[in-house]
Amino acid sequence: MGGEALAVIVAAMVAGALTKGVTGSGLPTIAIPVMAGFLGVERAVVVMAIPTVVTNSWLLWEHRHHAGGTRHLPGMLACGAVGVGAGVWALTNLHARSLSLALAGIIVAYVAISLLRPAFALPEPVTRWLSPPMGFAGGVLQGATGIAGPLVATYVHAFRLPPRSYVFAITAQFQLFAAVQVAVLAGVGLYTRDRLVESALALVPVLLVLPLGMRLARRLDRRRFDYLVLGVLVLMGGKLVVDALGA
Repeated sequence: MGGEALAVIVAAMVAGALTKGVTGSGLPTIAIPVMAGFLGVERAVVVMAIPTVVTNSWLLWEHRHHAGGTRHLPGMLACGAVGVGAGVWALTNLHARSLSLALAGIIVAYVAISLLRPAFALPEPVTRWLSPPMGFAGGVLQGATGIAGPLVATYVHAFRLPPRSYVFAITAQFQLFAAVQVAVLAGVGLYTRDRLVESALALVPVLLVLPLGMRLARRLDRRRFDYLVLGVLVLMGGKLVVDALGA
C-alpha cells in the first residue's frame, strides 16, 4: 500500500473516531467505506470490528454514570440479541437494496421533522411499547445486513435524552452487535495474524483521537449536539443510498 492510500485511510479513521467520540456513532460509517476502496470490503470490515468494540467499551465506561438517564435499554438489548440471530437466519430472504433505501427514507423523514419541529420527541408511553420491537428490528438488521446503526441512532435520538445518556444508550446497542460480529468473524476463521496486526495498528489513531471527541462533546450545548447528531444521521442515510444504488 502506498503512502497516499495509507494517509487517506488514517484520515478516515481520525474523522470517524472524532465523530464517534462526540456522538457515539460514525466510526464504521466513515472509516469502512474508505478502507474498503483500498483493502476490499471483507478485509476492511474484519480489521475495523475490533477497534469498534474497543471504542464502544471506552465510551460505555466514560458515560457509565449516565446509564440511569436512558430509557427502556435492557429490553432493547435483550430483544436486539434475539434479533441478531433472526437476522442471520433471514439473511438470504431480505432484499438489501430495498431495505437500504427504506432506511434512508426513514432517516430523511426524521431529520426533516426534527428541523421543522425541534421540540418533536417520542413520549415515554409510546416508547415503552415500541422499544422492544425496535430493539429486535435493530438486531435483525445487524444480523442480516450489518446496517443497524441508522435505525438505532434515529430511534433513540427521538427520545430526546440528555446528550451523554443518548451516547450511552446507542453505544450499548452497538457494543452488543459488534461483540456478536467479532465472535462470528473469529468463529469462521477470518482473523488471521496479519489482520489482527492491522486491527491493532488501526487502533492507534482511533485511540489518540477518540478522547478529543469526548472532550469536545462536553463543551457542546444541547442544540449544537442535536444538530451534529442529525448531520451524522444524514451521512448514514447518504451512505445507505450510495450502497443501494451501487449494488
